[in-house]
Amino acid sequence: MHKLDRAAVTKPACLASYNHTTHKWCDLKSHDKKIVRLSLQKMQGQQIVADDADDHAVYILGLRCAYCEGQIYHGGHIEHFRRKNPAHYPQLTFEWDNLFMACGSPDHCGHYKDRGGAPYNPDELIKPDEHDADDYLYFHSSGEVRVRNRVNMTEQDRKRGAETIRVFHLDCGVLTGARHKALKQYLDGNSGILEALMDFSESDRQSFIGQEIEATKWEPFWATIRHFFEKLPA
Repeated sequence: MHKLDRAAVTKPACLASYNHTTHKWCDLKSHDKKIVRLSLQKMQGQQIVADDADDHAVYILGLRCAYCEGQIYHGGHIEHFRRKNPAHYPQLTFEWDNLFMACGSPDHCGHYKDRGGAPYNPDELIKPDEHDADDYLYFHSSGEVRVRNRVNMTEQDRKRGAETIRVFHLDCGVLTGARHKALKQYLDGNSGILEALMDFSESDRQSFIGQEIEATKWEPFWATIRHFFEKLPA
């Protein structure tokens, strides 16, 4: 999980045509849903503009789930951070700030949050476009996700981190294994990357770490890769 910049994306104007008092989410027209989906993809993926037959066509690469950072396949699903059903927050059904793209896994993230059965308070969760997950979570090279242990963390901060892990099931075995696998190229003893890195001068080592973090920015589970490199001696 990492911070998303919603302000960098234009709010889909089509959402203004819908009102929760007279419309349900299933009433969203197919064309409008595509517009919403594309806007979310732009917020959560790498935008590549290419000159070709489509004339400045926009391609979205590295599309990752807003919660687990896993790659989204087959379009994923549009996720309501605060539940849209009548018993929760129906007034937020068509609110742009309440929407993210999430993976379709039933074992973690958006589907698990709302179908897992465990009660939760959305105000106690990390909202990726409002909170910086780095302030609350640490992704260990083992693949585990842990609540940060900063000196200046409040009990509310610790609870937000712990609740986010629990409600989105970010500590499930599937995600732990996937995050560890993302680091395999660096942890594999045959690669020699880490051994070579320790022989670099301090400035060269800092440069390499910075370049590697930037080069992997659009890879799945980037927070795990980034936290791994940030822990290495500078």
